[in-house]
Amino acid sequence: MFLVALLYVPISARAAPEEIVIFDDEFEKPGELGYELHLNYVPSGRRTPDYDGEQPPHGIFRFMPEVTYGLSENWNLGLHMPMSKNLHTGSTTVDGFKARLTYLATEEMKAGKLFYGVNTELNYLARRLSESRVVLELRGIVGWRTHDWLFAVNPILNRPLNYVPGVDNHFNFDLFAKALKQVRPNLGVGVEHYAELGEVKHMVFGSRSGQITYGVVEFQTKSHFDVQLGVGRGWTDPVDNWVFKVMLGLPF
Repeated sequence: MFLVALLYVPISARAAPEEIVIFDDEFEKPGELGYELHLNYVPSGRRTPDYDGEQPPHGIFRFMPEVTYGLSENWNLGLHMPMSKNLHTGSTTVDGFKARLTYLATEEMKAGKLFYGVNTELNYLARRLSESRVVLELRGIVGWRTHDWLFAVNPILNRPLNYVPGVDNHFNFDLFAKALKQVRPNLGVGVEHYAELGEVKHMVFGSRSGQITYGVVEFQTKSHFDVQLGVGRGWTDPVDNWVFKVMLGLPF
């Protein structure tokens, strides 16, 4: 599976979500193991905590190993361990644990391939990362792949499962999308956009929402590492101004 992302900040913050990745039709086969490494760094971002105990993303380097296993043709199981290094203090911490179960179906057509599914993810996060420690995410996956193009959209619902006084415990909605052009074998160039629209019953748009766009390049090295490099620009306040991301799909 190709996807690995570089940026990682709290779900509740108006910034890059903890996985800067669009889920598409890349999927482990039955019995196959996938190894990925998520990396991230925010060189220019929010410096003030949103709540007591939060670690603002400015100057934080985050990394997250992931192991994925193909349960069947349509089901994958994934385990993640988010970690971070505070470049201001030099401390390195484990920031939680994530488990996901993904369903994906595909339909081959003359003009290309349609794919659709859903990812169910349970997150246990340290307080420095999220004011709500346990968060459920339901991520829709829908898209279209041709020889030259990939289009994918992820509508996402996430909700805290543990009660925290004064914290939003309703479903929130995010919408992520991607367009990638295959310019030559093993090399693609594209755009990803991440929109955080807030509580489902009171969604916000435009300058009141979280909006960040990434230019991305995807390629495979001679040693069969799958790589995505991305640079993100935040368009609204208080998203991070600039974000760098790297995804590494390991060939073993």
